[in-house]
Amino acid sequence: MRSILVLPLLVALVAGATLDFEHYWTAQEMNEYIDELVRDFPTIATAVNVGTSTEGRPIRAVRVSKNNVANRPLVIVEAGLRAREWISPMSANYILHEIVEHYYEFEHILDNVNFLIVPLVNPDGYEFSRTTNRLWLKSRSVNGNGCFGVDLNRNFGHLWNTVGGSNDPCSDSFVGTAAFSAPETAALRNLIQANSANLALYLSIQSADQMVLYPFSHSATTNPANVAELRNLANSVVLTLMRQNGRVFTSGGAGLLQTPASGSSIDFVAGTVQPDLVFTLETGAGGNYGYDVPESQMAELLSETTYGFLTMAEYVANNK
Repeated sequence: MRSILVLPLLVALVAGATLDFEHYWTAQEMNEYIDELVRDFPTIATAVNVGTSTEGRPIRAVRVSKNNVANRPLVIVEAGLRAREWISPMSANYILHEIVEHYYEFEHILDNVNFLIVPLVNPDGYEFSRTTNRLWLKSRSVNGNGCFGVDLNRNFGHLWNTVGGSNDPCSDSFVGTAAFSAPETAALRNLIQANSANLALYLSIQSADQMVLYPFSHSATTNPANVAELRNLANSVVLTLMRQNGRVFTSGGAGLLQTPASGSSIDFVAGTVQPDLVFTLETGAGGNYGYDVPESQMAELLSETTYGFLTMAEYVANNK
């Protein structure tokens, strides 16, 4: 595998815009990047309309399939569930940059695996975090009494609202009024279910606990039947991540290493669709809170996260 550059990477976009991986993009810039990819690489990249956010913003994905061959094992990557975790959607876009713009470097993977990457599930919350409240976590649904938003990673349907969330609509961990009550999670659910037949691996990119986690989030003691396979691959990804920049990563069950919480995306996928491989990759940390990574550190973390992703992708290419 080639060495992924961590130097400034400039990507020319439509209308004369220029995006680089040293600043955080707006939701609109992410959409422009998707448009550019599918225009310039039509034999490998296709735009997918996932749905529409509460405030009417598009939620989009890119399907990556060499020569548009449908019948390969599929990897779904979801990012940007939580608004303030800006490094998460940027990581998904950097992954797209690598496997689409540099597709010729990943022939073995792309000959054997298709990808469906959703860079920004929560565009409303992301933009609110960018413009108004850097600490904002939730979506931007109107809950009444001056309260807004749902914690999208507590709104998925598997064992929804059983542990670790809040029924207070003003709380950061508000679970919503029902499973999939948020249009963002409902749209992602529909995308997952529509592509479940070939789904081999599901990856949620979040920040910034420096962990590789596998289901289940709701319990410290409940594991999928193939927990040994999940543990072994998670350990391999951790070793890859730590080799990049020396940051310490850990791996294990999500409900063991973090506070148990139901309604997560990985629990929904593992508990209902049940592909072999389901993970959360918690990126490297920076800044005052961990998730507020300074732009000066972005390139290093994006490269690091992408190497972790590629370790998973290579495993699927060789084993599924």
